[in-house]
Amino acid sequence: MIVDCHVHLMSDNFMATSYWDSWVRVFSALSNRPPETLTSRLTEFWDETGELLIKDMDAAGIERSWISILDLGMAKHVGEARYSVEELNRICVEVAGRHGERLIPFVSVDPRREDAVELLERGVKQWGMRGLKLLPAAGFYPNDENCYKLYAKADKLEIPVLVHTGPETIPLYSKYCYPIYLDEVANDFPDLTIILAHAGFCWWEEAVNVATTKPNIYVDLAGWQPKTHRHPIEEFYLPLRRILDAMGPSRILFGSDWPALRLFRGGQGTWVRAFTDPPDALDASGISFTTEEIESILGGNAVRIMQGR
Repeated sequence: MIVDCHVHLMSDNFMATSYWDSWVRVFSALSNRPPETLTSRLTEFWDETGELLIKDMDAAGIERSWISILDLGMAKHVGEARYSVEELNRICVEVAGRHGERLIPFVSVDPRREDAVELLERGVKQWGMRGLKLLPAAGFYPNDENCYKLYAKADKLEIPVLVHTGPETIPLYSKYCYPIYLDEVANDFPDLTIILAHAGFCWWEEAVNVATTKPNIYVDLAGWQPKTHRHPIEEFYLPLRRILDAMGPSRILFGSDWPALRLFRGGQGTWVRAFTDPPDALDASGISFTTEEIESILGGNAVRIMQGR
């Protein structure tokens, strides 16, 4: 079973216009394409029903995805979306419900909201949500007091917590997203499953160093797709081998950050094949992966997490 542990539902209604304006600005600079071209393609990322997600999952052979919205309403320079954060989480639940067990909803809430803990408990106990997603880049450190209240509730509810790590684009902030901030959290909540989203991106060595000393820390590889195309051996397969050697295969998860990279060189299918059908050049590099390692990453570990502790 292939499980994508890092997926978002996005649309012009789910996130404020300022977010999409900033997104266009960043990727226009990265791709050297006119902003107007990217703006016209934004609708290819928006999916309020989950139908587009399911279509992409089917094409790639992905059986399940963990989904969440993004609560950016308290981030500076962003502002509230059309829907309240409670409405957004309810929509996430309703979308998941229309697709059976294929979509697993996570609560997403900024810990600075007064009712954050209540929303988490309601989402899990009343709506059937299965985890918590935090985005420190909105303007908070993941080891601050407000977050600790959510961790304590998540620990009691026995659900995993997925926390963004690694640099973020404007209008969000990268300084809050260093993996080292989760070291303290993992130490104070040793039974809480903590997943460092993106494995810290360029800070992946810091993420792995923290994980090697805290067995309740996992990493996901969402957003690493570009590394498989520029210099795949040096930028993707060698780091992956080093991550495996450092922390073993049981705490590494497959993720895509869909739909952020759904148009990137083959989309979900190409990303899955990076694991199941690596390039021939890998043989000459001396780097190899066992079938058991790949199966654990692609789904085995995610299934085990969802079975609870």
